[in-house]
Amino acid sequence: MDSQPVVSRETPSLAALRIQSLRRLEAIYPPTEAQAIVRRLFAYFLPEWEQVWLATRGESPFPPDKVTRWEEALQRLLNQEPLAYILGETSFLGLPLTIQPGVFIPRPETEEWASWLIRTLSPHPPKTILDIGTGSGCLAIALAKHFPKSQIYAIDKNPLALQVAQKNAEKNKISLTLAQISFGQRPFPPDWPSTWDLIVSNPPYIPWEAFSETEARVRCYEPPEALFCKGLGLIPNLIQFAKNHLSKDGLLVVEIFPENAEKIALLAKREGLTGTIYTDSFRRPRWIGISEV
Repeated sequence: MDSQPVVSRETPSLAALRIQSLRRLEAIYPPTEAQAIVRRLFAYFLPEWEQVWLATRGESPFPPDKVTRWEEALQRLLNQEPLAYILGETSFLGLPLTIQPGVFIPRPETEEWASWLIRTLSPHPPKTILDIGTGSGCLAIALAKHFPKSQIYAIDKNPLALQVAQKNAEKNKISLTLAQISFGQRPFPPDWPSTWDLIVSNPPYIPWEAFSETEARVRCYEPPEALFCKGLGLIPNLIQFAKNHLSKDGLLVVEIFPENAEKIALLAKREGLTGTIYTDSFRRPRWIGISEV
């Protein structure tokens, strides 16, 4: 791997820095992804970079005091560390989120079904919402933003994730009720609702058998317990919980491993529920909505 610094003794121009960085990143990232990464780095280190670029045609020097940090970020990217961990931030449906190692990074696939869910439920917003395995809090916070009158509760077994979720709720001026609970291991607090209009979950759903095939940036850096599972993982328990605790016309929405879609829908049917499979923009089964027949 090329370990030569991206900068010389002279501070590079924005254009030169972009070209040099792309050349290095494209050794391990597809060109379009490398370009997106460089744009994100510019936006992080120099928020006004686009205006500066246009005014100087890219010839303005990159701030000298930020050159070392840029190089450090680039080196970490070349080691395939996720950009969100390097910058300590990401976004979800346009909402800014703090993120750190040990907490699962929200994905565009989840944004897709969260957006669908918000559109679908907007005419009749749910009064009570439960997010199981909240992680960074992205789903709960997005739903709270769009359904401000809803009571929203979220659980996770990871105390670090709950700390990050609380920070993100405060950052977005959202009020959430959070609790450290390993789903299925102990009951919820007695003052929580006993029935739910909406239950959402992005549980671990990648089979452990696929661990070695997963991208290095995921396999080596993100918490495996948030990604991988045996069999269907928590999903059978989620379906059983929904059967007993969904309100009339309530809905459970779960992100799924595409190859397990039909199996999960059949499991819901066996419990007397209806499972509707939805495909993402790549036409792969990505989430399932489960409700009473």
